[in-house]
Amino acid sequence: MTVPTILLWLAIIVGLSAATAALYGRYKVLPAFLTGPAVCQLEAGGCAVLFRTKRASLLGLPNAFFGIVLYLLLAAGLILNWPVLFLLVAATPALLMSIFLGYSLITNHLECRICWAGHFANATIWLVLLFKLLTQGGY
Repeated sequence: MTVPTILLWLAIIVGLSAATAALYGRYKVLPAFLTGPAVCQLEAGGCAVLFRTKRASLLGLPNAFFGIVLYLLLAAGLILNWPVLFLLVAATPALLMSIFLGYSLITNHLECRICWAGHFANATIWLVLLFKLLTQGGY
């Protein structure tokens, strides 16, 4: 297994873990150590309330749900050797959403470890897939 493929799998695992925690946090209270430091005291000592805002859903479904679907789709694509270009296109909306939501976190001075883990995973996935496409082809 190549280094880019290992990075891709690690990012998928991190992203899937973050999305699962965020989905749980939408309906239950998460421990503060998972969501952010004391500076982020929005609800129950952590930022779980972020998972319940309007920005935390799209078309009435939680963003975390879409994340879980994406990470499972990417994992299936890697296992089944789907074209890298297809995987990159599938990962692009997640990257764009991460840029938007990450900017929102920064401008509102909010911290959320789960959010940043997911955003970092999305960026890593996209960059590794782009690297694979440019260096190995992927059609």
